[in-house]
Amino acid sequence: MKILLLILGIVSFSPLIQQRSTPADEKDLKRQRQQARAIALIEQTGSEAELWDDKRSAVEALANAADLLWDRNPTRAAKWLTKAWDLVDQVSESEPNPVLKDFTRQSDKAQLKSIVLRVAHNHDPKLADKFVQQIAEEQPEQKKDRGAFDDRTARSEQLLWLAQQALETNPQLAFNLAQRSLTDGISFTLQNLMTGMRKKDVALSNQLFDLALARFSSGAPDPSEAEVLAGYLFQPGMSFSSNAAGTVIMTMNPTLRSEPAAFKSEPERAHRFLLTAYQTFFTRPLPFETSEDKQRAQKIWVFGNRNLRRYETVAPEFSVPLKAYLTQLESKLFPEGREDPFANNRKAGGEPPKSDKELYESRIAALEERAEKTADPAARNLAWVEVALAVDAEDYQRARSFAEKISDETLKADAISYVLYRSALDQVKKKEVEKAIQLASQIANLPRRAIVKIAIAQDAFSSSTNTEDAKLEQQKALDLLTEVERELRKEEPSGNVAKILLGRVALVATVDRNQGLVTLEQSLQAINKLDHFDLKNSAAPRLGIKGSWRSESLADTPRIGFGFRSAIEPLIATEFENLVNLTDTLKSREVRGLAQIEIARLFLEKERK
Repeated sequence: MKILLLILGIVSFSPLIQQRSTPADEKDLKRQRQQARAIALIEQTGSEAELWDDKRSAVEALANAADLLWDRNPTRAAKWLTKAWDLVDQVSESEPNPVLKDFTRQSDKAQLKSIVLRVAHNHDPKLADKFVQQIAEEQPEQKKDRGAFDDRTARSEQLLWLAQQALETNPQLAFNLAQRSLTDGISFTLQNLMTGMRKKDVALSNQLFDLALARFSSGAPDPSEAEVLAGYLFQPGMSFSSNAAGTVIMTMNPTLRSEPAAFKSEPERAHRFLLTAYQTFFTRPLPFETSEDKQRAQKIWVFGNRNLRRYETVAPEFSVPLKAYLTQLESKLFPEGREDPFANNRKAGGEPPKSDKELYESRIAALEERAEKTADPAARNLAWVEVALAVDAEDYQRARSFAEKISDETLKADAISYVLYRSALDQVKKKEVEKAIQLASQIANLPRRAIVKIAIAQDAFSSSTNTEDAKLEQQKALDLLTEVERELRKEEPSGNVAKILLGRVALVATVDRNQGLVTLEQSLQAINKLDHFDLKNSAAPRLGIKGSWRSESLADTPRIGFGFRSAIEPLIATEFENLVNLTDTLKSREVRGLAQIEIARLFLEKERK
C-alpha cells in the first residue's frame, strides 16, 4: 500500500513540476528563436549587400555583418570585409557641408575605409596590416580645397585614424602608424594623438613630437603645421587655424582639455619648437604677389600674435624682434586699418574692459557699428545676423530687434525664428517650462518648434519622482509629443523631419511601449518619403540660420539621440519581433537592411549583457 501511494504521489506531482517549468522553458526557447532570427537577419543582409545600388550602404552593411558574425564564421566574415574594402572605390564623394566646409571636408571614402579598418583591426590584425599597407603604398593625393582642420592627405588621415584606434591597447603600433603619416606632413589629428599617447607613454609621445619637429624643419611648412605642434605643447585639446578670409577659428576636444600642457615638463622641447618656428617664419620678408601669398602671411601673423606670450616666457630672447616683425607685417596686411571690430580693444594698451558686462556691451556695439557701415546689402544682412547671435540667449527681445533690421524678408523671418528657438531652449535648461512653451508658440519654423517641445518632454520624463504632479507633467509632455507629429505633417519630407520623429520615438517608448511602436511606424513612413536617410547619424538636426555656420552650434539642443538606434533601444528587450516586422515596411532595401542589422546588433548586445 505504501509503495502504491508513493507511485500515485509521483504520478500526480509530475504534471505540476512540468507545468511550473513550462514558462521558463518557453521563455528560453523564445530567446533562442529571437537569437537565431537576429543571426539570420545579419547573414541575409551580408549576403545581399554587395548587390545593392548604394555602395556606401553596402560597405557599411558588409563591415557590420562581418563584425557581428566573425566568431561564428571568420572565413566568410573576412571575405565580406575584403569585399567592403574593394567597394569603397565605387563610392561617389558627396558635396561638402556648406556649414562645415571651412572647418573640415571629410571624404566619404576615407570614412568608409575607417569603418572597415576598425573591424579588421579588432578581429584580424594581419588583414588590417594588409589594408594599411595598401594605403601606405598609394600616392599621397593632396586633398583639394581642404578644410582648416583636415589632415594633409587621404593617406595620412587613414593612418592617423587607425593610430587612434590602436592607442588604447597598443601605443607602439599607434606610434608606428603616426610616424608613417609624417611622410605627407603634419596633420591636425596628430595633435590629439600625441596628447593621448602622452597619457600612455611619455617617452613615446616625446619621440613622436621630435620626429614631427624634424619633419617641420626639413622643408617649407604650412603655418597650420606649426599650430599642431604648438597646440600639443601649450593647449592640449584645442587646435587653432584660420579660414580663407583670415578669420581665426578653433576646434576643441573636451576629453583632452584637462590634460596638463606638455611644455611645463618639456621646457627644452618647447624652446626648440619656438626657435624652429621663429627661424622658419619670422626671419625673412614674405612675398605678397598672389592671394595665396597674402593668405599664408596672414596665417603667420595670426600664429605669431597668439604665441607671443609664449616667446616671452619660454624663449624671451626672440620676443622683442618678434614684436617688431609682427608690427611691420600687420601694416602690410592691413594698410587701411583692420576691419576686425575687436581690434580697437586690443590696441588700446592691451587693457581688457573692467567687467564681463562691459566686454559684452563693447562687443555688441562694435558688431552693430560694423553692420551699420557695411555697404553691400547681402553682407549687411549677414552682419545683422552676427549682432543678433552675439546677444545672450535669454535677451531675445534685444536679439530680435537686431534681426528685424535685416532687409531680406526671408532671412529676417529665419533669424527671428532662430532667436526665439535658441531662447526657448535656454528656458528649458533653466526649468522655466511655461516661458519655453510661450516662446515656442511664437516660432514660425515647425522643426525648431518641434525640437523645443521635445526638449520640454525630455525634461519632464527625466523626473525620478512618482508623484501626481510628476505624472501630470509627463502626460502634458506626451501631449506635446503628439503635437510634434501632427505639426510636422505640414512640413515637406526632409532628413531633419525624420530625425525629429526618431527623437520623439526615443522619448515616447520609455514610458509607453505600445505607443512607442506606433510612433516608430510613423517615423518609418517619413523615412520612406526620402531618397536617402542615414539611420546611424544620431546628431541633433541642424536648424541654424541659413548662411550662418555659427548659429548651428549656439542652440542647446536636447541630448537624446536622433538616430534609429536611440529610437529602438527602449523597445529592443520586449518588442524584437515587432521591430523587425516594422522595418519590413521600409521601401529602400539598403535602408531596410541597415535597419535590420542594427536591430540584430542591439539585440545581441543586450543578450550578451
